[in-house]
Amino acid sequence: GNPLDTTSAERAARKVAQKLEDMLFTSTTYAFGGGTIYSYVNYPDRNLVTLSTYGDWATTTTTGAKILESVLAMKQASINKYHYGPWVLYIPTGYETRLDNDYDTTTPGTTIRERILKIAGIQDIKVVDRLAAANVLLVQTTSDVVRIVRGMGMQNVEWQTEGQFVNKYKVLTIQVPQIRSDQDGNCGIVHMS
Repeated sequence: GNPLDTTSAERAARKVAQKLEDMLFTSTTYAFGGGTIYSYVNYPDRNLVTLSTYGDWATTTTTGAKILESVLAMKQASINKYHYGPWVLYIPTGYETRLDNDYDTTTPGTTIRERILKIAGIQDIKVVDRLAAANVLLVQTTSDVVRIVRGMGMQNVEWQTEGQFVNKYKVLTIQVPQIRSDQDGNCGIVHMS
């Protein structure tokens, strides 16, 4: 009559989700059977922008205007490779609160985040805990750039051992990101680091 404690299952599901996030936002690469699974930060065809040209977003000396300039440079890099949006901007945790500062003194009440979201085509800014510091990604959110290949959604599996006395559980999924380029190697991912 006691309820089933799902704490371990929830924790396991979080770990699986973190692994999926690692596959998309860290430099981990998986190779098997002649194929390679790349992430946003190590895909060979991604477009590169140098962060130091504009200044590290975490420092207070980097103005809102410089941050905006770097986002516009990322957008232009995507457009130069024939990818016209819509985009999502992914930032590391260290930049989260920086984007909530005022854009400048002449427009109090407008944050850097709000100013970035006024750029045509940028749909959202998402914080990614697994994204390394001093890395920003601008990703066109269409299936010709990235899609998740899902063999099996996340689910719990139960089995019994030692007769029928011990129940064991696993949380598992089968899914991988597939990052894509066109036939000329043009990609809708811009990586600024």
